[in-house]
Amino acid sequence: MAEKATTAEDVMRGVAGGVLLGVPLLYTQETWLHGRSVSPVVILAGLAATFAVNVALSYYVGFRPGRTHRPTEDAVVGMGLSVLLAALLLLLLDRVGQGTSLENVLGVAALTAIPVSIGFSIGVALAPRSGAEKSEEIPSGGGDLLVAAGGALVFALNIAPTEEPILLAAELDGVRLGLLVVASLVLPYLMVFFAEFGGRDRRVASDGATQGPLTETLLAYAVAFVVCAAMLAMFGRMDELNGAAAARVVTLAFPASIGAALGRMLI
Repeated sequence: MAEKATTAEDVMRGVAGGVLLGVPLLYTQETWLHGRSVSPVVILAGLAATFAVNVALSYYVGFRPGRTHRPTEDAVVGMGLSVLLAALLLLLLDRVGQGTSLENVLGVAALTAIPVSIGFSIGVALAPRSGAEKSEEIPSGGGDLLVAAGGALVFALNIAPTEEPILLAAELDGVRLGLLVVASLVLPYLMVFFAEFGGRDRRVASDGATQGPLTETLLAYAVAFVVCAAMLAMFGRMDELNGAAAARVVTLAFPASIGAALGRMLI
């Protein structure tokens, strides 16, 4: 029997997994530096080993539910899309640009693509298709935002004490900061309401003042934004309320919004 073709939802599941595992590493200076300094042979060896892992993961899990007969093909698709996704995120954060040599761009993108590709291959396993056990007992509206706050806190707490948000915020211009806000809204929206996992149908069908997909996405981002501001203040990185402080919160709110989306997918 012929297997169904890859759908946009399949790809979005992989993208969701890739972003969840890849963004924390993307916010480390070591990734930027080692991608430029590590030998291309070493990076290629790492990609080859990762590809073998992805073939196995695609067989047992994969980003396409019920498809286990073409793991190599799925691993090729996943790795290719992961390199593209990693490059786009690096471009968004201004870690690569016109002044970066092609060798350095390939090195940083390839190194970042390793965890992204692993996340891509386990996209289906990240959240139960029907939501977490007893998720129906969580009150809608406030409960969703509470879970979003928890997910945002987990991601933000891993990054807020480091120098990376400060460095990135200082180097990103207004256009990129604006694009970062857009990405912080669009990616979680697609992860929660478009990819087919984590009780999507129930969330889409929910009603109420805070339950529409657009309203919930905006509120979840607002929650992530507040969590990030609190984290930065706690670590002494928001002494003044000015443009620099706002840029730091926006920079940190991107991974935090991804964490908030994960929390909401679980219910």
